[in-house]
Amino acid sequence: MKKESKRAKPGFWDRVGIGLSGICAIHCLLVPVIVALIPLWPAFEEFHEYTHFIFFVAIAPAVYLSLRQRHQSPRITILLLTGLFIIFLAWYFNEILGEYGEAGITLLGSILLITGHWLNYKSKSKVSV
Repeated sequence: MKKESKRAKPGFWDRVGIGLSGICAIHCLLVPVIVALIPLWPAFEEFHEYTHFIFFVAIAPAVYLSLRQRHQSPRITILLLTGLFIIFLAWYFNEILGEYGEAGITLLGSILLITGHWLNYKSKSKVSV
């Protein structure tokens, strides 16, 4: 009987990171539409104030755990850490950036994260095949 490994399969955290970053990107693209369509926006504004921080807190462990698994390209590390840092900056400077600036910068961070996770996932799937 084989002993089951408790470690995540190669690429698991990259798939989680791609999913979370994609949700974050979709959120940033839909906020302007939602703002225009919801007459009760002030009630949702309090919740929206924390969404980028919540995304940052959710994405950070996926980036960390993804980078813990062996990969060969420093480019991947730079993409993932830069994307995470940009999302943090968008949240931290949200008052200065405004609604659209925050969404645009967060979208940039999400694209960097998705790219980094995708490259990391592809490099691991080539190794394990």
